[in-house]
Amino acid sequence: MLGRPTCPNPKPFFPGDYRRSERNMTVCAGFLCTDGLIIGADTETSGGVKYHATKIRREKFSVGEYVLTGTGNKGFIGMTETTISAALRKKQQEFEKASDGVEQAEIFHAAVKAVIRRIHKDFMHLPAYDNSLPYLELIIGVHFKGQYEQVRLMHCAHDSSVDWIDHHIAIGSGFPIAMRFLTILAPGPLPMDMMTAIAFLCIAEAKLSSEGVSGDSELLKLPHPTGPILQTWYAESPLLEIAEEALQLAVCARERS
Repeated sequence: MLGRPTCPNPKPFFPGDYRRSERNMTVCAGFLCTDGLIIGADTETSGGVKYHATKIRREKFSVGEYVLTGTGNKGFIGMTETTISAALRKKQQEFEKASDGVEQAEIFHAAVKAVIRRIHKDFMHLPAYDNSLPYLELIIGVHFKGQYEQVRLMHCAHDSSVDWIDHHIAIGSGFPIAMRFLTILAPGPLPMDMMTAIAFLCIAEAKLSSEGVSGDSELLKLPHPTGPILQTWYAESPLLEIAEEALQLAVCARERS
């Protein structure tokens, strides 16, 4: 019987190295505002050939809508979003019978957590096309409408934990840079019209600090304002312009408080 061919000096695989390379695919963030949420991401997609496409998905469910973005393997993000949408549809009666906003949030959280745990159990141990383990990390902004209207921000971490959070968050490539700018310019919630320029600047600076990340920056707001639903800051636009505006707004916010 022929033995398995050997490869001289095979290069060992370390999960930490993989995670760094996967995070280089994107940068995305969730920004808390006094009047809602802003979800943002870059537009470059890597998958053998690089191209530009929106990474922010907007979906409706029985008592509201949610916005999802994430970093990791594109196929896993898409599969997870589709599975979450199907799981929430099955919860329609539970949502409608909920006695308050807390119960609605618990139903949403339980549905998403079940999907994330299932994805991790069934798929995350399987090697991807390049023989590396998959990576998946999501940010979800949720707008519960109707009698118990509220806006919540959720983080689905790579370790399969799912939590509602009450602070800004950035994930993916360059996220420490994004969080550093956020800590300086907007450590707490601001009105959406003031946070917009700051959000664009944080994503732009994160992209500049990361290898292999480019494209435009897109923001989607919840609840939706009367203006455009999706706002874009184009990569060729002067960074100084948005930086000056963000700094002026941050100073203005500090003076108001």
